[in-house]
Amino acid sequence: MFRLTSGRWRLAAVAAAIPCIALTAGACDARGPRARISEEVRVLDTYPFSDPNPVPVLATDRRLYPYHTFEGYAVTSEPGEWKVVTMENDLIEVFVLPEVGGKVWGAVVKATGHEFIYRNEVMKFRDIALRGPWTSGGIEFNFGVIGHTPATATPVDYLVRENADGSVSTIVGAMDLPSRTPWRVEIRLPPDRAAFETRVLWYNPTPLEQPYYNWMTAAAFARDDLELFVPGNAYLEHSGRTRPWPEDGEGRFLSLYRNNAFGGHKSYHVVGALNDFFGGYYHDEDYGWGHWAPHEEMPGRKMWLWALSRAGGIWEELLTDTDGQYVEFQAGRLHAQYQPGAHRNPISQAGFDPLSASRWNEWWFPLEGTGGLTDASSRGAVHVERVSDGLRVVVQAFGATADTVAAWSGGEPVGARPVALEPLEPVALEFDVAPGRPWRISVPGLGLEACSNADDAGLDGVCGFGGEPSVSRPFGTNSEAWAALPETDRLVFEARELARGRRHADARTLYDRALAAEPWNRDALLGLGTLALRSARHEEGLALARRALQLDTYDPAANFLAGNLYLTLGRRADALDSFGWAARSVSHRAAARIRLAELALEAGDMAETRRHATLALDHDRVSIPAREVLAIAARLGRDDTGAARVQAEILELDPLNHFVPAELYLAARAEGSGGNEAAGGAEARRLTASMRSEYPGQTLLELAVGYANRGLPGDAARLLELGDEVGGGPVAAAWLAFLRGDAELLRAGADPALAFPYRPETLPVLRWAAREDPHWGWRYLLGLNLWALDRDAEAAEVLATLGDEPDYGAAYAARAHLTAAVGGDPGADFRRAVEVEPGSRLLHISLVRHLQEAGRWAEAREASGRGRELFPDDFNLALLHVRGLIQAGEHGEAIRILATTHVLPSENSGEAHRLYELAHVGAALDELEAGDRPAARRHLETALLWPESLGQGRPFDPDDQLVRFLIDAAAGSPERGPVPGAFEPSTIASLRARADALAGAASPTAAIERALLRRALAAAARLQR
Repeated sequence: MFRLTSGRWRLAAVAAAIPCIALTAGACDARGPRARISEEVRVLDTYPFSDPNPVPVLATDRRLYPYHTFEGYAVTSEPGEWKVVTMENDLIEVFVLPEVGGKVWGAVVKATGHEFIYRNEVMKFRDIALRGPWTSGGIEFNFGVIGHTPATATPVDYLVRENADGSVSTIVGAMDLPSRTPWRVEIRLPPDRAAFETRVLWYNPTPLEQPYYNWMTAAAFARDDLELFVPGNAYLEHSGRTRPWPEDGEGRFLSLYRNNAFGGHKSYHVVGALNDFFGGYYHDEDYGWGHWAPHEEMPGRKMWLWALSRAGGIWEELLTDTDGQYVEFQAGRLHAQYQPGAHRNPISQAGFDPLSASRWNEWWFPLEGTGGLTDASSRGAVHVERVSDGLRVVVQAFGATADTVAAWSGGEPVGARPVALEPLEPVALEFDVAPGRPWRISVPGLGLEACSNADDAGLDGVCGFGGEPSVSRPFGTNSEAWAALPETDRLVFEARELARGRRHADARTLYDRALAAEPWNRDALLGLGTLALRSARHEEGLALARRALQLDTYDPAANFLAGNLYLTLGRRADALDSFGWAARSVSHRAAARIRLAELALEAGDMAETRRHATLALDHDRVSIPAREVLAIAARLGRDDTGAARVQAEILELDPLNHFVPAELYLAARAEGSGGNEAAGGAEARRLTASMRSEYPGQTLLELAVGYANRGLPGDAARLLELGDEVGGGPVAAAWLAFLRGDAELLRAGADPALAFPYRPETLPVLRWAAREDPHWGWRYLLGLNLWALDRDAEAAEVLATLGDEPDYGAAYAARAHLTAAVGGDPGADFRRAVEVEPGSRLLHISLVRHLQEAGRWAEAREASGRGRELFPDDFNLALLHVRGLIQAGEHGEAIRILATTHVLPSENSGEAHRLYELAHVGAALDELEAGDRPAARRHLETALLWPESLGQGRPFDPDDQLVRFLIDAAAGSPERGPVPGAFEPSTIASLRARADALAGAASPTAAIERALLRRALAAAARLQR
């Protein structure tokens, strides 16, 4: 836990100098302390990830498309070069990894070496995140839908800079591709403070509501002396169900890490207190860590703990080499990381309003010698504890300052003492407060205040607002409430929840049911109409929106939806009328004004463009889309001064914005602008160089589509001419050909490898390309685009036209998955995929899984056997083969394979121990049926073990009922009879119920377990006679 900084690192490149960025001339020359920033490449032990999956993730998790997953993970490390940004002042150091999701790698106090943000010294990627690869430690920035963000392990856009106030910043960000929402995090270190700030901008530039999920996930060391300071009187499970905090129903004080040695992994979303901070403290080493943000901005405060059993302990070895176990302290924009369940409560999914933005700031800080944490602000922290004859108050400032510490007892002042504070140098004071008397402490300059709340341990120290430490928000729902709602309302609510979770096809089904029951339900009409807009069913959507307008012609949501649908259908007058009515509502004013400005821009009316965009900014002063429209209008109107002003405003809000360099490039390319070829080339290089994320081609295409949507196809085409510079791929090539009206640009064909079209605007482009060029790749991409828009039947029809043309195995696998989704037989396509690309490990796995799920076990064993011959070291194929062997009763061979298999986390690895247990249970039943009870007992005793080579550790309370039942059954003998306690009726009933419950399970392993349960019950019945 105590480590000095980077003595073990090897540098692969010399640190780069960072220019100062100032808003006014000469500001960077200002005197005073300055933080320092450097950028270098460092060589770290790396367990890399590989094998991007060419089969579209639509087959497994539509929420993530157009991302692809990664399926290869290394067992051993190798030296890897990683770009590291180091920010430091005289007090702390902060490290950032722009090639690993832009995460804060770690943060350390210079004087003590204490890490207040856990830094994992190896890049040990494991299959944990939404797309697979994830490495522990640091602070991870999660945006989109629940889970570790898709960008968490790959490069993001970034820049580094020195600021005029002496601080330094690393700004990281990317676009969440499915929602098309850009996120930015500025990690800023002041010159003279022992704390750093994260400033966040996340905006939705689309006309659709998007999922709203954000959690900033930080790591800290897990130690027995750790105490968590998270004020509240309850915590929420992921389902929203409330549980007591900090003391649970068993009397365990959960805030002490060591008291969590029960059950599985822990997720504590703590609620109930009106406060702005949380943190933790190591009492033995006398230091800690914390987070502060205004309660209204970051109400979510979650602690995540790996299980303290080996089920959690094994992850220490899986995720790090030398740094030990960790906990996570997570700050969120919502109360909980919601996962719907059967329990009814007010926690739900949240939506990101169309054409809106969110901004917030947070602070991350160390604690040194305070003994704990009672209150914190962005400027300091205080800890208050009772001593024998009063209070002990320890104050720590993050920067040098003078202040006064005042104390009250029972409402009466008992002392006010001036203090001179230096950063990270705690000052301890004592005040006389009689035992049992209420008390209050104030440190006004640091914004600190602490109050006694003897009646509630979870709120002790919290002053709250106006003397009220808690909030009374209900986190439970009346048991009669849900049933009391009309069925249509329930369906609409559930559909909206699914849509906000990016499960649009399921949402559509429920909205259809609601409308079938109540054809004029306003919310169902709008919900289904919005899904139609999202899936480019524009005429269908407009019919639904117009029905809603028949109910209320002034309905702002219905007018905004209708306006967007009219716009896509080219009915500009109706769009103008609808957006005008929507703009009267506060809820839609800014978004509707932006759309009106875009209509005016397309019509060439620059005065109206400026009027509407300015009005949008009146209602949303951080709107990026409104400023983009103003910047375009200024460029087209040759207003260089106005364009520069708006561009500067955009970059002030979003320093990573790609629209501004795109505008500079287009201005340099414009005829008569005074630009020339050299200037255009320089701006083109600046634009493409700014695209540093994993998907620069998507960044460029998003820019181009934005210009096309605003009626500027020429600008869009000029941008797409740069496609080859950023790996634009076939979709960008099709767009360029479409905008140019030049089908000859398609003649090179379409290489669809890892190309995943998903935008509704791309549908007409790919339809045109598929008509104009015979290459099968255009039809394949069109099918994927339709599938992405939940138009499965149309997608299946298009993919069916491919026949056996593709020489790309993933095309057949994709068609197989889609065929299964629409009710067809995918078997031939899974086989064809392997025939076309026999060297693809992933396609072999897909074939085996399909055959097992279809119950074609003999074919599956043959396929898994061939796969293992080609890929003998692949544990996924080994586990699938083992499953087939157990089903066939070849338990000995299954056990032999498992004994030599090393399993890492994967889609298949969760069943590794279960297969191990079932193999030994099956072998034991074989021995019992042969009359060899000692051999059966040996297998059953082995089944109770948890070999960690299979990637799972033993939980505190494993479900081993079947094994122990058989051990008791096998322990008897024909001569002595059964042992006491064997054949308990309750156990037999439980096992029968378990077998019955597995009858309808789709999992192949569940079918195997059910068969073994029935064999075990039959064997027990024979032994009982």
